[in-house]
Amino acid sequence: MKQLLFAFGITVVAAVAAIVAGSMSWLFWDAWKSTDLEAFRALLGAFSGAFFAYVFVRFGDALKKIYECKEAHYFALLRLQHYFNDCLNTTSDNVFIINDCCHKVFSEIRLASADAPIYMNSFQQYQINRQIVMSLTNIDFLNEVYSLNVSLQKINDSLATIDRAYSQLRDAFLAKNIDLSTYKTNARQYRDRCAEMRGFLDQLKEDLIRLLAITNLLLEDRPFLVRVTQSSVRTSYPKNLDALLKIEWQKVITEIDASGKASAQKINQAQRTRSSD
Repeated sequence: MKQLLFAFGITVVAAVAAIVAGSMSWLFWDAWKSTDLEAFRALLGAFSGAFFAYVFVRFGDALKKIYECKEAHYFALLRLQHYFNDCLNTTSDNVFIINDCCHKVFSEIRLASADAPIYMNSFQQYQINRQIVMSLTNIDFLNEVYSLNVSLQKINDSLATIDRAYSQLRDAFLAKNIDLSTYKTNARQYRDRCAEMRGFLDQLKEDLIRLLAITNLLLEDRPFLVRVTQSSVRTSYPKNLDALLKIEWQKVITEIDASGKASAQKINQAQRTRSSD
């Protein structure tokens, strides 16, 4: 069906082009055969001016769209840097929870004792950005980011399921609907599920680091106006930062102390006024 529509479209375009070419050929031939050469020159000049103006306008629009796509791609890469770093931070938080759960709260030593360990922490969900891929022009990179979002959604679902299972177990134990032995048996299952998730989180961390490295490489291809802007503004610390920072640090401390003293004086004055009343 698509091939038929494509062939039909090509046929229509070819027919229109043939009609236009035939009409223009007839018009120029008729003007050439006429005895008024000045009229022919005027016709040719008007046609040439309109034709080249149209070509330049279309060419300018094409270049503008190309630049806008490249610029949108560049700024999407900048946003992806923050996105990947946020995902890495969330991964670190979840790995910390797993280590805390497996090696401390629900360690076999704790579960074998008479204690009833209760865990109140829960996994962090990944904030998935599905719209950012719409501005990417690198198809290979776009596919990798899309696959990452799919993986993040699956991990979110798994983490939510683990949290929900333990929350129900904890609530049942605190409500004394199950005994300590049943609670510890299910707590071991919760610990094992957390340990299984550690492998997925480690793989996710590797994927995020890889995508972050690819993003840094792609960002080296900057649009022209971005290069001009970055060359005219400071993008790094000055060389004498330490000396300047020491002076500014002292200024900030002095301002904070002065503000605190002024606030304390106002409070003391208000208290004295209230006492005199």
